[in-house]
Amino acid sequence: MSSPLRVAVAGATGYIGMQCVSLAAAHPCMELTRVMGRSHAGERYCDAVPASSVTLPIEDTLEPDSAQVIFAALPHTVAASHAARWLSAGATVIDMSADFRLHDAAAYAVWYGIDHPAPALLEESVYGLVELHREALRSADLVAVPGCYPTATLLACAPGLRAGLVELDVVVDAKSGVSGAGRSPGLGTHFAEVNESVHAYGVGGHRHKSEMLEQLTAVSGGEVRLTFVPHLIPMTRGILATAYLRPVAGVTHAALEAAYRDFCSGEPFLRYTPQPPATKTVAGTNVAAVHCGWQDGMAVVTVAIDNLVKGAAGQGVQACNVRFGFGEATGLDLAGLWP
Repeated sequence: MSSPLRVAVAGATGYIGMQCVSLAAAHPCMELTRVMGRSHAGERYCDAVPASSVTLPIEDTLEPDSAQVIFAALPHTVAASHAARWLSAGATVIDMSADFRLHDAAAYAVWYGIDHPAPALLEESVYGLVELHREALRSADLVAVPGCYPTATLLACAPGLRAGLVELDVVVDAKSGVSGAGRSPGLGTHFAEVNESVHAYGVGGHRHKSEMLEQLTAVSGGEVRLTFVPHLIPMTRGILATAYLRPVAGVTHAALEAAYRDFCSGEPFLRYTPQPPATKTVAGTNVAAVHCGWQDGMAVVTVAIDNLVKGAAGQGVQACNVRFGFGEATGLDLAGLWP
């Protein structure tokens, strides 16, 4: 493009919105023109988010104006209520919520307990996991960025399922840092409640399971059965997903590992590791670290990501890069934090 892409971030002071602002402000092909958010409206962004050098005023509006891309880091249903207007104004919408991840409005109502505000747009959306939907994203005007749990889970399960090497009955144990719950304070993320403690939740069925099932069914060509249990752990960033996959008869560890190595090969943000990865190794980056292990005839696949980058804002920027023909890694050459 001859001039930078004009970018606005809606919901700019939440954790995902902050990451979007940081990435857009540093992106060589983007111009961050607007930051929008109700709770700090009227303040300079750097005053509301002290780690930022962005001096734009925070606007109490969701009007698109001249933005060519809107990164929407808003609560569920809010983006859906505004997306049609944003699209009509000519903006490409990169939505970080769950509003457009499902193509079935009835399934959305079941899992989210409310009728979808814009069901007609569901068929237009493209699921923003680049490694699975790169070609479709090249012409997408409405991108549904996957959740952080689904990102790690799909990267753990899709290679084996797509190659037909594992059974369609999948078990995933996943653990998340507290930032995945968002910035709004609550008892469930209070320091004294979560520190030095780990607990499972959503045991009866986490709402992100619906998008996982839709994607896994599409990639496998069959009806997948998924048992998914998330856990909250006392760290700020990170997702670690461990998938237990039963190989079909005759499939060896070597064959399955080769499929995962092949899946990661050539992908700028997938890294196959010789040992199960730790979340610390990918903190602050858009990298997903993948390992395919083996125990008594069962494949044990682990994936580590940063939930705010590859699990949210970084994935959105990656999809935006594909959409507008930039180098896929542009603006995402982020150095990890170690130790």
